[in-house]
Amino acid sequence: MDTGVLHTGFDAGALGFWIFIAAIVVAAIWSGSRREAEKHETMRRIVEKTGVVDEGKLKELFKPASPYQGRDKPPGGGYRALRVTGTIVMFIAAGLVAYSLIRAHAGAEPPQSQVRPMINLPNGRSMPDLSWRPPDPPFNPVHGLAAAALVALFGAGLFCSSRFLPLPPPSGSRTELPAP
Repeated sequence: MDTGVLHTGFDAGALGFWIFIAAIVVAAIWSGSRREAEKHETMRRIVEKTGVVDEGKLKELFKPASPYQGRDKPPGGGYRALRVTGTIVMFIAAGLVAYSLIRAHAGAEPPQSQVRPMINLPNGRSMPDLSWRPPDPPFNPVHGLAAAALVALFGAGLFCSSRFLPLPPPSGSRTELPAP
């Protein structure tokens, strides 16, 4: 039955979300380039006024933004991060398995009739109930288990890829970096 509503599949909310994400990315890139341009402009003005390049001012102006101030990060950080992230993702996969099995067990109902109910009108005639919609199809746990398998494989990949990174130092050794 034609209800007069045209469904195009267009979702303005999703479009707005992706436009917002693109605007954030563009703003971050623009901000970084402006920051670098200001540093170069400041250095150019210093050279114009003094005529010499001061090594200390140059290092101060162009110092790295890392909290380690140009020093190497301690070894083992990436190893730990991949191990922890992989473990968390695999536990999420186990939760998806549990959810799928519980929902499949709880939703095991006999199929309902697909016949549209009728409304009896006062003049003795009847018409179909337009507010009725067919029942949802029964939940298929295979879909949830397949999604859980993909998530578990992703977590296992994260966990196993940590072996390609440097190991953290032994627990009794010194882990902080020496002062410059």
